[in-house]
Order: sequence, then C-alpha cells, then structure tokens
Amino acid sequence: MKSAYLIAGIRLSRFLKLVAKNGISIYPKYLVRFLFLLQNGVWASIFLRKEKKIYSSKILNQKLSDNPVIIIGHWRTGSTFLHQLLNLDPNFVTPSVFQASLPDSFLTSRKSYEPIMGRMIKGTRPMDQVKLGLDEPLEDEYALFRLSGYSPLEQIIFPKKGGYFLKNYPGFLPINEKLNEWKNAFSYFYKKLLIFDSKTILIKNPFHSLRINTLNEIFPNARYIHIVRHPYSVVPSTQRMWDIVGSQNSMNNNWQKPSIIEVSEFLNYMLTTIDRDLENIPEKRKYEVRFEDFEKNPRESIIELYNHFNLGFSSDFDLKLNNFLLSIKDYQKNKYILPEENKIIISGVLKSWMDRYNYSVE
Repeated sequence: MKSAYLIAGIRLSRFLKLVAKNGISIYPKYLVRFLFLLQNGVWASIFLRKEKKIYSSKILNQKLSDNPVIIIGHWRTGSTFLHQLLNLDPNFVTPSVFQASLPDSFLTSRKSYEPIMGRMIKGTRPMDQVKLGLDEPLEDEYALFRLSGYSPLEQIIFPKKGGYFLKNYPGFLPINEKLNEWKNAFSYFYKKLLIFDSKTILIKNPFHSLRINTLNEIFPNARYIHIVRHPYSVVPSTQRMWDIVGSQNSMNNNWQKPSIIEVSEFLNYMLTTIDRDLENIPEKRKYEVRFEDFEKNPRESIIELYNHFNLGFSSDFDLKLNNFLLSIKDYQKNKYILPEENKIIISGVLKSWMDRYNYSVE
C-alpha cells in the first residue's frame, strides 16, 4: 500500500486517540486509509501483548549504552546515504524499516508480518530512488511516534489549515510530563534494539537536529555527525518530499504544500539551532561534512570520520562499503531546474550559511 504508511503498525488505542483528537474527513480516500490503519492497529495491539509477556523484564533490565553516533541535519542533505553506508559496519546497530514500523512487537512478530509487509515494502521510496526493504535502515522518528504518540509527523497525517506544519513544533519535543513519556519511549525502543545486538547504536533522524540537548541527557557521550548540502538542492527537494508524504498520508483535505520561503526559513532556523547546541559539545564528539565532498569520495570521507571519532575501520566493513558503492554506481539522483526567482528567495534567507559552507549563490 502506497499510502497511510507513516503510522501503519501503531497500536489501536494510540491510533484511536489520535483520531479522536484530530478527526478525519469522510471522503472515500480517507475512509480507506482509516480502515487500513484500524485493522492494522488491532493486530499491532495483539502482538504487543505477546511481546510484553515474553520480553518485558528483559527490556527493563537491558542496559542502554551512552555513546551512540547520531546523524543530524536537515532533510534531503544526504543523511540517508550516509546512514546506509555506516549501517554496513557490523559494529553498529540501527533501526530497520521493520523495527521502526512495528516498535511495539518487532522482537516477536517478524514471521507473522513478513509475508505481507515483504510484498508491500519493496522498490524505492516515493520521493527518490532509495531502496526500500524490511531490513533497510530507517530513521527512528516513525518508531518514536508510534510508541509515544508525539511527533511533528502528526500534522502531516492530520494537517491543519495554514502554514508550514513544522513551524508549530519549534523544539520538536513535547512539554511537561509528556516529555518524560517521550524520553521513556526513546530509551525503551533502543533497549529493545540492543537485546540481540549489543553494539554501538547508530541513529539518523533530521528531527533530532532540534533535540540535541535532550539527547545529551539520555546519551551523555553521544557523538554527532552534522551533514550539510547546498540549499539550492535541499529546499526544492524538501518541498517536493513533504508534498508527496503529505498527499499519501493525510486524513483530511487540509494538506498544503510548503512554500519555498517557508522551507528556506525553517532550514535557516535548524542550522542556527544546530550551530548553537553543538557549540558546547567537545570537538571529539562532533563532526561536520558537506554532502558534496562526501559524495565525491565517500570511502575516504568515512575513513576521516572514523579517525575523528577513533572508531575502528575494519576490513570487513571496508569490503562491504566498496561492494555497496559499486552496486549503486548507476544511481540517478532527482534533478531540479531551479527558477531564478527561487534562487533569489533561498539565497536571501540563507546567504550567510551559503558563504560559510562555500556554496555559490549563482
């Protein structure tokens, strides 16, 4: 199914709370999505009870490491490519599509879901040509939304009228007691991930770019990789991505494509916040890379990154890395012809960052 995938696998009670809070439109398209998620929620709740019975004490007693590697940066900066390559290192454990889609029950439900999900989740992502599959790495936002009921993604599924939905979430975190619930869901998910894979945690999530201080509370020795890319590529690609995701997942008629100025302003806000929050992080725990440099020579860029963090660059990883890079040598990126008026808007908002990273305004 190519729609309603953002929260497919969420438990029934949490889904019904979201619907009661936000409502849905009664047009056939949205009712089909509602019914799909409803029956999906029933099964998710059944498997949740089974998993709790078997693993609740093990999850509770599982130790959570404090030094993950966390990839941050705005959407469409190449963070997925970096995530894919680092995931090839056998010393890392990172959420898979299956685990992030079924965070309540992935330890026990694989055999039951795989025959159906294996057929549904295949090919490439709707916004680009990145491979999809149950075991491909995925950002953890989808798991955290399903587990905590909180994410800015809520306003993609239940959009409100007027303006870029991300503007309603300045810190990308809930407040008061809800923040503790979110942090508990975060820790719970990664404890589950470590039960059978006691390795270094690898996380990639653009939403975490505004959560650095909170992540430092959970992971006092977290290491951050900030990836940047020319805004002339990032802004139109982000605009297109959100429009595709919103059109495929919204439960009402309020979805509205964000404008070039809105995406540019939020990119500026995110870069400013990352710069401020990383300032007090020791140099040995942070690393910045331009996508353009990384794309030209990914292997050498990763070696440099590993040297910075004092990570072991194994021969096993090197072989997997070379084989993967060879397999995608014919990969075609989305291409955009950016109108001159859009360049003027983007550079008007982001010129200081473009100067900092040596990006041309032409």
